[in-house]
Formats: sequence, structure tokens, C-alpha cells
Amino acid sequence: MSPRPLACPATVPRTSQALQSPHEAIGPRPLPSHPVPELGDVDPAEVRVALATTAARVIKLVRSIEKPEAPAVGNWNAGDVAVHLAHVWENLTALADAKMEAPLQDIETLGSLTEALVTQEGDRTPAALADRIAARAAAFLADSSPLTRDAPSPWLVQGIVVPRVALACHILSECLVHGHDIARAQGVRWTIEPAHASLALMGFAFPLLARLDPRAMVDQQRTAGFEACYELSVRGAGHVFLLISEGAMTVAPQPRRRVDCHVSAAPATLLLLLFGRINQWSAILSGRLLAWGPKPWLGPKLRHVLRNP
Repeated sequence: MSPRPLACPATVPRTSQALQSPHEAIGPRPLPSHPVPELGDVDPAEVRVALATTAARVIKLVRSIEKPEAPAVGNWNAGDVAVHLAHVWENLTALADAKMEAPLQDIETLGSLTEALVTQEGDRTPAALADRIAARAAAFLADSSPLTRDAPSPWLVQGIVVPRVALACHILSECLVHGHDIARAQGVRWTIEPAHASLALMGFAFPLLARLDPRAMVDQQRTAGFEACYELSVRGAGHVFLLISEGAMTVAPQPRRRVDCHVSAAPATLLLLLFGRINQWSAILSGRLLAWGPKPWLGPKLRHVLRNP
């Protein structure tokens, strides 16, 4: 749900500790084969536990903000990010509970809407924002409605419907990434558990990419005349296939043609990379991001042909 900050240049953390959870293993270069789940096929019970755990961490982090004016990401400071997180919890849970209709006609207006909401916010005190997040988290997690894969909910863009569990994974991804932003701004440590990052990717990011307009997240200038098929593996979680051709991208659980480049990534690394929070070269040098196959040079190019709204 983050707008302009996602499109800003990658922000390199102060230390390698900020890039990777200590529990993430680099793993061998070629991954063993494993069954490919359907897009969004995540365990709802695991999502609920991950969201509850991460919500508690985010609430504590927001409440502890001492320097809300500290630069965080893009043109936002730590206080702005905290405001945005409160909006994330309030708006996405309202969509999940059918108390709100999709506010956007297309993904291109996401940035301007989010910026406007943050700018117009009145009460920016960390304690008040933490209380708002806590209230929505408690209500959403206490709801007896199951986070099922077949319970449809509207997403932010009109016409796009996602399972209720995908909205929960969306909230999880926002908490993980923006927790990273606030922690860096405050000079404190923030770890991302591999299992939690995997749920954010497999339960939300990839299923959403499959539902969006095929050209929405692709840089049209950089993909003119470009065609490639990628296998993108999230270590320990699964993989998806991306086919990029003439400015359009399809996302599927099975390849539609021969794979040009296999990419393997540690979950937290991939999540932060896709949201423009880290530099891919440090991840490549440390082994947390690997590419091989008939055209391995296409690996580093993938991040540059994708865009954030």
C-alpha cells in the first residue's frame, strides 16, 4: 500500500544485519525441486499467527518512536510511516470486513491517494498511532471469520478481488517493510523472519501481480523488445514463473515456455528488494540472491524492469 516511497532509490541498510534475519540460510546454489503450489496457496492459520506476532512488534516499535522527524524512506519521515501503518490497518481491515469499497480506479493513483492521506492526518503522536493500530489488529484477529482462500474481498483497485487471507498477507507485508523503515530511522534493530516474508510474498505479492493489468508493474521503456522467462524461487517456500514480453508480465505457478533464468532468493531479502529497500548487489555478493540458467545475466536485470506504482 506504500506509494512514492516504494519508487524511491533503494535504501541500503547500515549493516548487513538489517538485511537478513539471523535465521535465514543461504542454501546451495541449485535448489532441489519441490511441488509448486497454486498462487496464494498459503496456510491461513500460519498467516494469522504471523500477523499477530508482527502486529505486536509493530505496535511496540511505533509506540517507542523518539524521533518522528527522522528521515525514513523517500520523502517520508518515521512519523509519516507510522501514520501510513495506521491507515493500512484501518483501510485494509475495512475492505476485508466489507465495510469499505475499493477507493481506486487504477493502480497508478495509489501513490497520490496514500500521500494525501498521510499529509491530511491530524494526530501524529506515536502513542495515539500505536493505539489505533492495536485496536484494529485486536478486532481483526479476534474476528471469527476464517482467513480462507475462497472468501473473496475487494482490494484497493476497483474490479480486483482477492481472498480474505491475501488481505491479511498484504497487511503483514506492510508491517514487515515499514517496520524496517521505522527501525532504520530510529537506529534500532528490526528482523524479518523468513517464514513471515514468505507468507507476504506467496500469499499476497505474487497473487496480486497475477491479478493486476499485465503492464501495470513493468517499466515500458526498459522492456521494449525485451522477452524473458524467469523462475523466481523463494527459499523454503515455493516458486513462481514470470514471463515478461514487450512490456507485459504474466505470473503463473507453471512455466509457459523454457526458462531463461532461475533466480533464488532468501525470503526477507526478496521482500525488501522488491519494495526497493536494499541494493541487489550486496545481496548477490552475500549469496542471498543467486541466478543461473541459460541466460544468468538476466537475473540482475529483473529488478530494473519492474516498477512500483
